[in-house]
Formats: sequence, structure tokens, C-alpha cells
Amino acid sequence: MRILKIAGYTVAALLALIVVAVVLVVVFVDPNDYRDDIAAIVERETGRQLTLSGDLKLSVFPWLALQTGAASLSEAPGFGDEPFVSIERARLSARLWPLLRGRLEIGTVELHGARIRLITDERGRENWADLRERTASQPETAESSSTSFQTLAGIEIRESSIAMENRQTQTRRVVRDFNLESGRFQSGEPFPLQLGFVLEEGNALSFKVHVESTATADLGGNRHRLDDPEIEVTVSGQGYPPEGIPVQVRARSVSLDIGQELYQLDGLMLKTTWKGDGFPAAGVPVQVQASQVVANLATQVADLPELQVELAGARITGALHGEEILDSPRLGGPLRLAPVSLREWLPKLGVAVPTTTDPAVLGSLSFASTVAVSGDTAMLNDVELKLDDTTAKGSLGLASIENEALRFDLDVDRIDVDRYLEPAPAEAAAKTKEAKEKSPPAEIPVDTLRNLNARGELRIGEAIFAGVKFTKLRLGVNARDGKVRLNPSGASMYGGTYRGDIGIDAAGDVARISLDEQVNGIQFAPLFKDLFDSQRFSGRGTATIKATGSGRNTDDLLRTLDGNVSFNVADGALEGTDLWYEIRRARAVLRQQAVPERAGPARTTFDTLQGSGVLKNGVLTNDDLAIASQYLRIGGKGTIDVPKSTLDYKLIATVLKIPREGADPAQLQDLVDAEIPITVTGTFDDPKVRPDLEGYAKGRVKEELKKQEDKLKEKLGDKLKDLFNR
Repeated sequence: MRILKIAGYTVAALLALIVVAVVLVVVFVDPNDYRDDIAAIVERETGRQLTLSGDLKLSVFPWLALQTGAASLSEAPGFGDEPFVSIERARLSARLWPLLRGRLEIGTVELHGARIRLITDERGRENWADLRERTASQPETAESSSTSFQTLAGIEIRESSIAMENRQTQTRRVVRDFNLESGRFQSGEPFPLQLGFVLEEGNALSFKVHVESTATADLGGNRHRLDDPEIEVTVSGQGYPPEGIPVQVRARSVSLDIGQELYQLDGLMLKTTWKGDGFPAAGVPVQVQASQVVANLATQVADLPELQVELAGARITGALHGEEILDSPRLGGPLRLAPVSLREWLPKLGVAVPTTTDPAVLGSLSFASTVAVSGDTAMLNDVELKLDDTTAKGSLGLASIENEALRFDLDVDRIDVDRYLEPAPAEAAAKTKEAKEKSPPAEIPVDTLRNLNARGELRIGEAIFAGVKFTKLRLGVNARDGKVRLNPSGASMYGGTYRGDIGIDAAGDVARISLDEQVNGIQFAPLFKDLFDSQRFSGRGTATIKATGSGRNTDDLLRTLDGNVSFNVADGALEGTDLWYEIRRARAVLRQQAVPERAGPARTTFDTLQGSGVLKNGVLTNDDLAIASQYLRIGGKGTIDVPKSTLDYKLIATVLKIPREGADPAQLQDLVDAEIPITVTGTFDDPKVRPDLEGYAKGRVKEELKKQEDKLKEKLGDKLKDLFNR
């Protein structure tokens, strides 16, 4: 017993001695006397200068604590005069009695007003590289790698910031107003955590973030967890409403296994209401859900097995799988848009539903595809898009996201584009000349074409555009650097075929357009009816045009068209004009006879109609027009002013024989072999075809004079023969 008492007294005396020693240190030792020593140690370990401009304070009971005032660590050479790190004050403490017993129980770690500058200069140098190299060169000891404390009363960081500046890319990112507060920490035990900061991306974008959660840190197993994290984010900046866009993020848990490099998020829920110019006043609700997100950095694999996105009522579902997510990320998986009514959905996005010719269109939209993202490429494969009664299948996406290089290969079963266009006004539907003159020209989107980077092919089984019906339509697109080529392009249409090659050069201020178009075996009657709502022309044939033009709209293009045109039509008719009747009427007027009645419709049939011409500034000059029928042969020349839609032709019609229908052939035999001048003027919609009575009369007089002259010569010749025979 005496030995135990002596041992107890001895221990008590040692403890008392330690306490007295610590008290004496606090009373008689001023830590400010060791500023230079501390600075020298820091400079030896980091190569940087430590400036302690504030007072150092030391306290003992019940905590052994050291508190600093303002302090800073110098910047690396070449990065300016401002300090690399500066603080307003800091405090670190440990409970005294556990420390005397060999246990390290750290009190609340306090850090106020910390400022950190991370800079990458124009040559790619980093102002923290030297510190990283020194740390990497130091061998890791067993003591440094193991946990050296058992508990931590908490962490308190107030009003701190980190500025990240990249002078190579001329970008600046700042984390400011950083505040962090935690409860009592013990390895493996949960503790409350609050975090808040503002992230600024230059002057254009800002994120205000607040996080609350229950955290668990297992320092021995290097496994950490957040339970029921609640994250509030407010996005503001240029183009955002003054109050910003609120975003709520919730999850059941976030797990981080640092040792296994395995990260997992369960029960993700993100909600926001998007607001701003062009959106409804109440905003556009957005919700993202994911049952689980798993990332294994060791194998570089990530999985998001169930994803659901709701945007103003439209629902997108899918699943994503990622590989090589660190070295060369590849991401892919199925995505599907459930059927949605565009007429109901677009107003929820603040988009006005366009007025369409067919009010039933824009009724249903659905989409399914497999997304594939790799490096700078993002593609949608196995696309199946349905809009109303149209289905498109194939692929489309960006071969280069940075260059906005669009690529596509699509098959469409059928589409009537006219159903989706704005209906024409009543006066324009009447196609009057006045309405056409009032109709503004269509602008050529020069700026859009100049920036277009696209290549692909579109194939459509059945299509209607501008009233024209196509089948087996094929359109190739190749556009880059302001040069656009639509080739190959072809289709079956109206019993024949179409082939085209269209080039657009939008690199300059105005677009330069080249056309190489041809139709073969086309039935012109249904084509003209659908294209021009005209029934004035029929026949089957071929037409070609090779021309160039320039301008910023369709009027400019028509006024500058230069090139060549040819056409050859067989077995056709000109409706609204009965040329044979006009010849008979002209003859009757010339002979002062009663004008005959038309026996049939106003119609001129022909066996062939052919010709060619030269376009200059939108005016076609045609010098070889030839029309042949059973009764007439017509030739001549003239001009067609394409921009003004006017005609000016001088023709000569030769009567080959008198038809039996509608007249007595015997009474009209004088017309056989007669050459009758004809003028054609007016517009495409209302051409005026008139035999030239004066020209016809002059021709007949010349014929009669020639006949009389021939008779006189014959009689004179007979008399001279009689005279010489005597």
C-alpha cells in the first residue's frame, strides 16, 4: 500500500509539475518572440516568405490554444506582388488533460478571411507548382499517413475566398463568401455540416450555393458519406432575371470510398423553375430524377441506370453508361421522349404556336434514340422521331461540338410541308397581280449559311412542298465556310424525274447561287396546277436550266439570273387560247365578214414545243421557239422577263391544212401556206395572244402584188415571144 501511495504521490507531483511548467510558459514566454524562427522554418519548407503582421496569442486551460492575427504567404516569382495566401486570423486548440494522457482532442479549428490566389500564366506556369513539387518530394512516414487525432470539436471557416485565373484562356473564376461550419467530428461518427459560397464565372455568371447535410468521415477506412444532403443554388448573371434562377438539389445519400475510388449518389432529385426573357411569367418547371449514379474511377466506368427529366410536362427517360471517364470519356445509352402535344407544350415554354395551314398539325411529337458522346463528338443513333403522321429514322448529331459540325443521315416516310406553313392571305390565295406585288421577297439567310457546318443526306418517300408532289426524294447537303452545296438531289415527280445541283456561296456580303436543274418526262399539267394553281399548260417533256444569280433575297436573285435554258415538250396544249380560232377571227375581220363562233373550248393543242434561250439579268431571250401541230407550224422569238413575270413574243404561224372541225375547209383554203404574224404579250397568268391583222394584211397584199407581177411578166413574155416569132 505504501508503494502505491508513493506512486500516486509521484504521478500527482509530475502532473502538478507539468501544469506549473505550462503555466510558466504561458506567463513568461511570448510566442511573438519566435516570429522570425517560425518564418524561417516556413521559408525552409516552402521556399516562400511568411509574414506574421498580427499578434500571436497562446492560452493553456482548459485548451492549449494558439491564435494568430493577420498573416500571409508570399507569391511565387513572376506572378505579381500580392500574397499567394493571406488570412485575417486563425485559431487552433487542443484539450489539455487528454493531451497530457496521450490523446489528441482538437478543438474547433477557426479560419477567418482566408484569401488564396491560383494563377496560370501566359506560358502555362502555375503559381502553386513549386509547393506541389516540394510536397511530392517529401517521403511519407507512417506517422504522417496515419490518423494523428481522435476527435475534432469542429471546423469554422468564415468569409474566405479563392481566385482562379488562367491568363492563357483569359478566364477568371472566383469562389467568394466561403463559409463552412461543422459539428463535433469523430472518425466513423455522423456530424452536422453546413457550407455556403458564391462561385463567379467572370462577370457573366454567378452561382450562390448553400449546402446542409449530415456527414460521416471514416478516416481509417478512407470512406465518407453525406446523408440527406440539401443543396440550394441560385444562378444569376447576364440574361437571367434580377432575382436569379433557384435550383434545389436533394439526395438520399452521397458515398465516397476514396481507397477504392468508388463514388455513389442515391435518390437524386433536382428541381428548378427557369425564368427570363421569352419565358412565361411563372417560369418553366424543370425536374431531374435519378435513382442512382455510380462512378468507379479505378475502372473508369460510370452508370446512371434510371434517368427521368420533366420539362414543363414533357417527360424524357433513359439510362447512361460511361467508359474511360477520366482519360477519354465515352458516354452512351437510350433516351426516349414520351408523346407530347406540341400545341399544348410550346406555350408552356413561352413559344407561340405558329398559325398553320392545317390546324390539326403539331398534335403529337415523340422521340427515341441512342445517344453516343465521345470526346468532341455527340451523336444520336437509331433515331425514331414521330411528328403527327411523319416518321423519321436514322442518325444525326455533331461530329465536332466545338465547330458545330452537324452530320445527319435520315429516312422520312412522308411529309406535307405545306400543312405546317403559315396560310396565305385571302388576296394572295387569289393570286392576283396586285397581291403578288405586295408579297415581300423571301430573305436568303446569308448569316446563317455563312456559319453553317453540315453534311448529310435526307431521303423522303413522299413529300409535298410549295404544292409540288415528290416521291423518292433524295437531298444531299454539304456546307462549310459559307459554301453550301445541295447535291446529289433528285426525285420522281409527275410521271418523270428531277435532278438538281444547287450551290450557294455565302462567304461574301450577298449570296451567290448557281443552279443546274433538269426535269425529264414530266407531266406539266399537274405540275403547273400544283405549283402555280394554273391549268393553262399541259404536255410531257424535258426542261433544263443552268444559271447563276446573287443577292440577299429572292427578288435580287431573279433580277441577276444569268445562264441558259432549254425545253422540249410533246403532246401538249395551251389552255385559254384557241390560236386557230383567232386566225379565223382575224381573217373575218380583215374581209369584213361576220366573226365566226368558237365551236369548242379555248384551247390550242400541239405535237411539239421546243426552244432554248439565254438568261441575262433575269430576262430570257428565246430566238428559236418552234411549235408544231397537225394544222399549224409556229416559229418565232421573244423575251420573258422573269422578275416581272411578263412575255413579249413575235411569232409567225404557217397554216399547213384546214381542220375539218368547226369550219368549212373549202371556204378557208386561202389560209393554207399563209404566214400569219402573232404577238404574245401580258403576264404568265394572263397572256394575250393576238394575230397581227396589219401584218397579215400587208403580207396578203404583197402576195397579191407578187401574183399580179408574175402574171404581168408571163403575159409580157408571151407577147415578146409572138413578136420575135413573126
